[in-house]
Amino acid sequence: MTVTRGDTQRREQVLAAALTVFATFGYRKTSMDAVARAADISRPGLYFLFSGKEELFRETMRQELDRALADVRTALAAPGAGLDARLVAALDAHLGRYVGTHLNEGVDELLEHGAAQLHDLYDDYRDAFLDTLAQAITDSGRTAPGAVTPREIAEVLQAAGEGWKHRVGDRAEFVRRLGVAVAVALRP
Repeated sequence: MTVTRGDTQRREQVLAAALTVFATFGYRKTSMDAVARAADISRPGLYFLFSGKEELFRETMRQELDRALADVRTALAAPGAGLDARLVAALDAHLGRYVGTHLNEGVDELLEHGAAQLHDLYDDYRDAFLDTLAQAITDSGRTAPGAVTPREIAEVLQAAGEGWKHRVGDRAEFVRRLGVAVAVALRP
């Protein structure tokens, strides 16, 4: 099979396989050969799509973060759902994607400690996530009493989700705890 740079489906397949390999072995221990095997593509075919491991890693993480942010926006735009439910769904879409799976710790490790390869990518997405949550809170008119801003509420919710995703055994428990965090953060 001839692989071209425009072959979106093949590129998506490679990025999905790369996410699993990077999450399993970490950035340093992942080889282009391992990704090529996991994606069922030749090594030259992989290098045709990506110039090297750093580009492959950045594109893998960019795709994952793009999907998470799109899912967050979809959750926050859910028609007929109250703010609490929309915030829980948005937090779950961003932070709970891999809770209860073998990829949970690996993906977090990549995002948090892949700074050299990601440069400002993770920080930019984190800011976009927090801004999106804060805007939903602002638009709802529901804010906590006192001088707490919607951005600060978003930061507290994000921190609670970050902590709980490493302490719970399954996604249902994670979502339940997110519901508690949202209820507390938005309590009048």
